[in-house]
Amino acid sequence: MMGMWALDPWDNDGAADWYGDLMDKTKLRSAWLEGISADPVESPDIVRAAAALFVMLGRVYVWPIKKFDEDLEKAISALERVVSNDSYQEAPELVQQISREIEELKSRRKPAQGGEAVKSAKPWWAFWK
Repeated sequence: MMGMWALDPWDNDGAADWYGDLMDKTKLRSAWLEGISADPVESPDIVRAAAALFVMLGRVYVWPIKKFDEDLEKAISALERVVSNDSYQEAPELVQQISREIEELKSRRKPAQGGEAVKSAKPWWAFWK
């Protein structure tokens, strides 16, 4: 199929263009920046919700490409601060889930020169299952 370079729903010309238009029209990234930049001690649930949005949509061809690497690091750093929140530390299963979210995001980093990319352990549609 022309214009398709892989099997995921965003890996084709039409989808990539549609996602770009969606991001431009809705200003989604601007709203996301507010959430991911919230205080992780005062508003850990908001920060985690914003990070979850990046888990879902923070992919090349979906997220604004010029800001992808920067925003990926923001999401990882924010979740790392959330998981260290004292109230979250009281729930080991929550810490474990957030740690998986962090690892998923880290798997999207560009590999170091000469290194191999880390692949997610789950398909994109089954991350929280």
